[in-house]
Formats: sequence, C-alpha cells, structure tokens
Amino acid sequence: MTQTLRRFWRRRHSLATIMLLAMSCCGYPSTAEELKFPQIITIHYEAKDPHKGGQFIIWVEREKIWYGLDSKYGADTKIFPAARSVEVMHITPAPGTITLTMITVTSIDSAIPDYFHLSGNVRFKISGMAITSSNIP
Repeated sequence: MTQTLRRFWRRRHSLATIMLLAMSCCGYPSTAEELKFPQIITIHYEAKDPHKGGQFIIWVEREKIWYGLDSKYGADTKIFPAARSVEVMHITPAPGTITLTMITVTSIDSAIPDYFHLSGNVRFKISGMAITSSNIP
C-alpha cells in the first residue's frame, strides 16, 4: 500500500513540475486594457408574434411598469398594451458613476413609442420577444 502511494505521489509531483515548466515557458504575460468611457450597451428586442406582441416589465426601485398581460389581475386586464419592439440603451458615463438607462417601447397598437429615462438599479423581464440586434460582443 505504501509503495503504491509513493508511486502515486511521484507521478503527481512529476506531472505538476512538467505543467509548471510548460506554463512558464509558453505563457505570455497579459496586460489589462483600460476601459474606455462612456460605455454604451444597446439591445433591441422584437416580438416573436407581431400581432400578439410580447410582455415587457420594468422594475425601477419599488415600481413596476407592465407592457402586456398582467397575470396579477387576471388574463383580461392590461396595464399597457403588449410591446411590439423594445430598445434598451445602458450608458455608463465615467468610472464609478450611476448607469443611465434609456428604454423605448413601441406597443402593438401605436406607432409612437413610449420613452423612459432612468438611473440607478433598473431591471426588466421580457417574454414573447427575441433579441434582434445588440452591440454586446
């Protein structure tokens, strides 16, 4: 039993030594790149079914803004009509600043979009929609 353990430890140490040498010889030092500001992230969503639209919920602090069916009040209750398209733009102006969020929502029964300009913690939930374009790599 002790001979088996000794062989195991020898193999393990030799493998670790080989890996350490390979990493030190073949590894290239990497340098961190400075972030460029302002950072702008844009995401565009389109409804999967343009006639039914999709559901879009915005949470801002303690408030909720619903587009589409509100399941809390029943299937027939609508707070806002369903969304046909949603454009979300997050802007971080400088390091350590609050992110600004601009949301454009076009509902299925209107050609004029609703605009929201928000700051701080903004979350949203999307269903029945798909991302059509984004600048996130």
